[in-house]
Amino acid sequence: MALVIGANSWASVAEADTYLTDRIDAEAWFLLADTAAAGVRAKESLLVSAFHWLYGSPQLSIASSSTDDDVKNAQIEAAWFLQEYYEEMKDRRAAISTGVTSLRMSRRAENLSAGNLTIPPHILGMLSTYQQSNLTADLKGEYDA
Repeated sequence: MALVIGANSWASVAEADTYLTDRIDAEAWFLLADTAAAGVRAKESLLVSAFHWLYGSPQLSIASSSTDDDVKNAQIEAAWFLQEYYEEMKDRRAAISTGVTSLRMSRRAENLSAGNLTIPPHILGMLSTYQQSNLTADLKGEYDA
């Protein structure tokens, strides 16, 4: 499916290119094709994947028709993050699904949990006005004696 603003993306490829022009270590983005065959990594597929990651998050409530620059920038950051770290996230999800709870490589150790595979804090920070509050927890804390 092609990228369609307001349906499966907030930002265009041109907006992403402009935003990432001044981002450190974003040169790999500019080596990608704008579009590609289904399932092939390209700027459009990363933007659409980032849209679905953010739009489908229970942590956020963003209209698909949003034109807010913070939303667009967060989507672009998420697309860049996926471009850089998708394989690592996929490997961790696979390990977690098989029951692996920790990993050690040389001096580096990591505890694995599905809760750790969330939207990065710097992206969530860009979307602070769209974050969903846990009303049950808020009410329970406010009204408990």
